Amino acid sequence: MSDDVEQPENDAVELPQVNPADAPTQPGCYLMKDGAGHILYVGKAVNLRQRIRSYVNESDTRANVRFLMRRVASIDYLVVETEKEALLLENSLIKQHKPRYNVRLKDDKTYLSLRIDPREDFPRITVVRRFQRDGARHFGPYHDATAARKTLRQIQRLFPLRLCSDIVLNNRTRPCLYHQMGQCLAPCVGLVDRAAYHEIVEQVMLVLEGRSAELENRLMQKIRALADELRFEEAAALRDRLRDLGSTLERQRTVVAGSVEDRDVFGVHAEGRFTELQVLFYRGGKLLGGRSWSFDAHDVPLPEVLGSFLLQYYDTAPVLPREVIVPVEIDESEVLASLLSEKRGAKVEILHPQRGEKLKLVELATRNAERSASEKKMADKAAKDALELIQKTLKLPRLPERIECFDVSTTQGEKTVASMAVFEGGVPAKQRYRKYAIRSVEGQDDFASLREALMRRYTRAMAENDLPDLVLIDGGRGQLGVADAVLKDLGLEDLPHASIAKSRPEDGGTHSPERFFLPGRVNPVIPPQNGPVVRTLARLRDEAHRFAVTFHRQKRSKAVLASVLLGVPGLGPKRAKALLTALGSVARIRAASAVEIAAVPGFSEKLARVVAEHLQQSGPVGALTGIPEGESGGTPS
Repeated sequence: MSDDVEQPENDAVELPQVNPADAPTQPGCYLMKDGAGHILYVGKAVNLRQRIRSYVNESDTRANVRFLMRRVASIDYLVVETEKEALLLENSLIKQHKPRYNVRLKDDKTYLSLRIDPREDFPRITVVRRFQRDGARHFGPYHDATAARKTLRQIQRLFPLRLCSDIVLNNRTRPCLYHQMGQCLAPCVGLVDRAAYHEIVEQVMLVLEGRSAELENRLMQKIRALADELRFEEAAALRDRLRDLGSTLERQRTVVAGSVEDRDVFGVHAEGRFTELQVLFYRGGKLLGGRSWSFDAHDVPLPEVLGSFLLQYYDTAPVLPREVIVPVEIDESEVLASLLSEKRGAKVEILHPQRGEKLKLVELATRNAERSASEKKMADKAAKDALELIQKTLKLPRLPERIECFDVSTTQGEKTVASMAVFEGGVPAKQRYRKYAIRSVEGQDDFASLREALMRRYTRAMAENDLPDLVLIDGGRGQLGVADAVLKDLGLEDLPHASIAKSRPEDGGTHSPERFFLPGRVNPVIPPQNGPVVRTLARLRDEAHRFAVTFHRQKRSKAVLASVLLGVPGLGPKRAKALLTALGSVARIRAASAVEIAAVPGFSEKLARVVAEHLQQSGPVGALTGIPEGESGGTPS
């Protein structure tokens, strides 16, 4: 939300003295700045002078334009040769300067896709989250892991492609269990040739592309040809695959959109200066899912907002559709479509339908945007109500918009770490999470470890003027005493702080309640256990614990690497890292054969045998480190 107070519409407002005649008439970008020189907004235009004239012309009655122009003191210009260059430059400038009034995709959420590389001798399908331009084919996006893995399971059941990794494929000497179950053709031991395998890969890609009818026709023709050649067993296998394919597709036909085109359909719901944007993904005519974004304080026309958003979104999208359907006309739609076509390697159209089936799809996306906005408003209200109740329960001087929670994790004093998880507005702010490797404490001393983490955090917070509204400690009265002492030493005794003691089993099968210890109070505060105070702060405490335990396990893994792998004769840090990267964990390396280890780059057969024999003789990882595998310590409450 903006801290600026918008003036009433009936107040006389002087627009800045920006002369449109100073703007060039070529294509390019304009950077609007406030009096302090901060960039407020970056835009583009085919004719910069004409665009700026539309902004400063007092006959333009659009409220969002007047609201933005009240803050503009000067405008800089960057001229380019073409409209396409202006579009790309605008995207680059937005990423570089992060202007306040531009749409920016700053969330870190990514969607999964299915990846298959047809250039491999024997490709396999994998679920990936990070898109890389490596020449492989990607299918999706899928709105959650469940949807992606469900599709993957259906494909694996219908088409017997390999499931194993490249290392296993290259070193296996006999077929695996999946081959015995009829779910793998066992290319690892040469039971299928490359041509026959790739024929099945093509069938898989037809299904993922939504061209199932074409695949059904191909299979039917293949079945007839095999029957004519009296190859009845092979024909029966294809018949069963065709039957299973038909039953799988029948369950999906309830979401067919009436077309086989791949398309992304966008809908927008705007309330004042706040915008909710929804996209629905259609692949092969079937609705895969969707996602939404919320934007606020965007004081520019919706077509400009949407055009800027689309370029940023498709800059990193793993899959580009054949059609992009939008709810408003975008000025640079032809240029944007040209850029997307170049990236996709095939034609992409940006459509603004006025009637018919495609308009109904836009209306559906718009209704979803409205529903999403309503749900988020309700969630925001619930979060604010919870924060107000936390303020009242813990007697805080102000609303705890930002809460920082600390936890310590260790195992018998080894590899001690601390973590800080942060909630802003009642939800996780993961970009603010911090982890601390404890340096000054020897042995197990949770209080001293907590003191070090707090001193490091709030010494820096004071220097950066970045203090939270509440400091929460995972622990009891003792941990609260540490926080008391640290904040007093730093002159921050007025900074609100508390500790949360976790519910634990007691005699008689009951559990102690979640309780909060406050400075200067003897008895703990015990709110309703199913209320928003406990739910919110316990969730934050659990986040801090999870983050600390994860970091602690990472440090232990490095210790295991040093104690186990680097103890092997002839195995240095570089080869140890390569081995760990290839096989994933020390446990997998221990279970690997000398042949599998020799397949890792940099390993000879002799060294692979030495590594395998050494790890088999060394015993379990816990015997070397004193740490049971899969366990982790934590701070007692």
